[in-house]
Amino acid sequence: MSDREIAARAPSARASGIVARGATASDRPAWDAFVAALPSGDPLQAWAWGDVAHTGGERPERILATDPSGRVRGVAQVLVREAAVGHRVLYAPHGPAWDAAAPDAADVLDALLAALRALGHAERGIVLKLDPRATADAGAARLRALLRARGLRRARADLQARTTRVLDLRAGADAVFAGLEKDTRNLVRRSAREGVRTRVVRGPDPAAYGAFAGLLAATGARAGFRVRPAVAFEAIAAGYAVAGDACLVLAELDGEPIAGCLALTTGPRAFYLHAASRREERLRHANGAYAALWGCIEALAAEGRESLDLWGVVEPGDEAADPGWAGFSLFKRGFGGVSLVHPGTFDLVLSPPWYALRDIRERLRHGGPVSSAS
Repeated sequence: MSDREIAARAPSARASGIVARGATASDRPAWDAFVAALPSGDPLQAWAWGDVAHTGGERPERILATDPSGRVRGVAQVLVREAAVGHRVLYAPHGPAWDAAAPDAADVLDALLAALRALGHAERGIVLKLDPRATADAGAARLRALLRARGLRRARADLQARTTRVLDLRAGADAVFAGLEKDTRNLVRRSAREGVRTRVVRGPDPAAYGAFAGLLAATGARAGFRVRPAVAFEAIAAGYAVAGDACLVLAELDGEPIAGCLALTTGPRAFYLHAASRREERLRHANGAYAALWGCIEALAAEGRESLDLWGVVEPGDEAADPGWAGFSLFKRGFGGVSLVHPGTFDLVLSPPWYALRDIRERLRHGGPVSSAS
């Protein structure tokens, strides 16, 4: 779909001078600058993520909200995928993104929602799923209240992690290392003694990204989860690494990659997006995953990034958590950080009859209603 068609399919919505419309390619610099400066902005609302998602068959549509001066006040990158009988499901990953602590935050959200609703109906959508990010100034409870007041429903299942941990990098890597749990510090040190070395890749290195995609595919096959295809990592390299917004770290033993992690950056913030490792018996004491994440932390701190979001960490005692998250959450918690709770996924219902049918299926899959306190 062309940029002009995108704009036509998301009519303008007005609230207190805020205008929301479909974004075009010429809006990309202002879009990305806004996301980078916004405390709740992250890589999934950066323009390039739409191109990454497109490699997996999800078509990006983009909504931009501006004030009377033309300044960007909010964005919503929406991924559209086919559903039943010519209908579609739409999803704004970690979006919409707007300053929820601003005095006119409700007006900006209203404008975005009006344009999103228009887009959803034009796409014959069943539901548009939203999961905006919380910050210290606009917590999960405030965002939930804003969304519920506008008729959105708490989704039966979250599409992204509802809880995470954020490492403060501003004092440097040594300060972060001092805050690691004792066992984690020991495993990082042991990895170095075992001869594991880390290689930080900042540019769009095809061989490095190919090696990481291979590691991730093997990890997914071993653990039983689906991973993005290699072409998606080519898109990440092209969209993020070229701009200096990707930090790929490979942990190598005797020159051979045994683990790796990929962090994407948005302004001063970094996000630990993907990680992979090999588990052969001969590598049991190499602790490649620990080496890779620590190498990433060191690199990000050295270049002046302020924080690293560990991208999904279940806290002990969280009864709503997926049991499958226990292992990697234990690993991540060893690196410390401050817990951050997000509001969860909310549904903007576009077609009540089709949504009801879909909800029955979700209820059978997940069992029972979502608690209003979740």
